[in-house]
Amino acid sequence: MSLQLDMFGILEPKPAPRPYVPPVTRDVETRAYGGSVLGIEEGQPDPVEIDVDGTPCVIKFGFGWSTYVVNGPGSLFWSETGFRSFATGGGSPDEIDRIREAIRRYIAAPPKDGNGMGGKLVPWWPGYINQWRNSLAFELRCPREDTWAQWGPEKHAECWHHHDTKLAEAITQMEVDGINPNDVGPPAHFKGTWPKFGPDLFNRKDGP
Repeated sequence: MSLQLDMFGILEPKPAPRPYVPPVTRDVETRAYGGSVLGIEEGQPDPVEIDVDGTPCVIKFGFGWSTYVVNGPGSLFWSETGFRSFATGGGSPDEIDRIREAIRRYIAAPPKDGNGMGGKLVPWWPGYINQWRNSLAFELRCPREDTWAQWGPEKHAECWHHHDTKLAEAITQMEVDGINPNDVGPPAHFKGTWPKFGPDLFNRKDGP
């Protein structure tokens, strides 16, 4: 009589997966983005504010360190979003000189694969403005009568209505925030004529 062993039966059962436990954080008020509360993980030091050749920023530590803009929308920074992470390892309030030099090297480095600024800072804008100008650039590149037309007249109209509504909402928010769309300009990748806006901020006029 032969004995057949079930190889799966003799293996030890896999341990049950550990449930995700979010890290313990504390809220710290900073001047990031003109005044924001940042969540700091347990064991990490409080953020610090430094100046890099005339540009103030907030440094948050953890997984390297991250930089947050202090000055308002449209001011120059080393990121068009007002945020840049430097996952270089280490990073603490005792290494501010090293951090400042790392930022300077990033600014000076050639803008290849997003790893440098070519020596030039750029205006930063809130996320909704970056989305607005990217959507507007899309509209200017893609003929309205053809884009999304493959889904039929009803879906075509629905897509462009959604597009127009989101652009109008962004313009309204800019008005609330005191930002003139003419001060924003096109995204870096845009080639062509960028539209101008009339005094009421809603009357768009194509061309210079």
